[in-house]
Amino acid sequence: MDSPSGSASPLDTAGGAAGPQTVEAFKLLGDETRLAILLALWEAYDPHAPTETVSFSTLYDRVNVRDSGTFTYHLDKLAGNYVDAIDDGYRLTNSGQTLVRAVIAGAGIEEKQLKPTEIPRQCPHCGDAVEISYEDDRLYQICQGCEGHIGPDSMEHAPTGTLIAYDNFNPAGLTDRTPDEVFLAGSIEYHRSLTLLIRGVCPECSGPVERSVQVCEDHETGTDELCTVCGTWNEVRVVYVCSVCKLSGSYPAWVAAFDHPAVVAFYHDHGFDMTFGLDDPEECGRLWKRLMREQETLSIDPVRVLVTVEEGDDRLELTLNQELTVVDVHETTA
Repeated sequence: MDSPSGSASPLDTAGGAAGPQTVEAFKLLGDETRLAILLALWEAYDPHAPTETVSFSTLYDRVNVRDSGTFTYHLDKLAGNYVDAIDDGYRLTNSGQTLVRAVIAGAGIEEKQLKPTEIPRQCPHCGDAVEISYEDDRLYQICQGCEGHIGPDSMEHAPTGTLIAYDNFNPAGLTDRTPDEVFLAGSIEYHRSLTLLIRGVCPECSGPVERSVQVCEDHETGTDELCTVCGTWNEVRVVYVCSVCKLSGSYPAWVAAFDHPAVVAFYHDHGFDMTFGLDDPEECGRLWKRLMREQETLSIDPVRVLVTVEEGDDRLELTLNQELTVVDVHETTA
């Protein structure tokens, strides 16, 4: 049967807006021998070795192709794209390493699920216990006692009680970690992604990120209930979308001021200098608190949002305008 576009291949037709360079990249990878070459180069790669090249004969033996001419043909196809050919052999390019790492991160472990497990954290809304779980390639932090920040009716279609749903945490992040360590690692990764997004850089592909403000005009929440229209706690949200790889995310509006100088200084004055790591769970846990700020909508037209940062009895209030730019800062010290 002919393809819908006449002589065009199914891959060319499906490419569409992805562009010819993307289609060609998929074509390069559409062969088992080429994939075997990439994997063999990855297996031979040692970050600590003085040289990271593999000779032609060694690579040929590892891939185990009967005909050397066929092997050379496929190797030449990869050269310059995913493989570097240098004087003493071959090695993966940065793009080649990124490709193999992406596969390993998504499928390189046997167990890709973490059943709901309670961790030593408390929900900022109701004070109840928090569970962490990993399913469908998404990391969840869920309150057991309230509806959380986002729910089934939100853009994220998250389970009831979800505080954070994180799509960019790869299954490899579960490797050799306790549930609390997974929580801490997820918090660190989530923070890194926010830092990049608000600066217009995609955390997935480094492409340009577009930002827009989303307002739920019929927003209504109860004491412990999410809005039935938008399915979230906050009626003003910021949406980030990468124009290259289509990575997207919807966050409370306060995220736009996540690393504002006044906020960084406020935390510095209260002994938190962002020097956190998995080896210091208590200090790293403070990072999660930074992801649990309160915001209040002062007006919709024009948009005005009040963001509150608290440490003990001290408060820092930031007012955001229509563009989610900080236009006023006020600090109250006990």
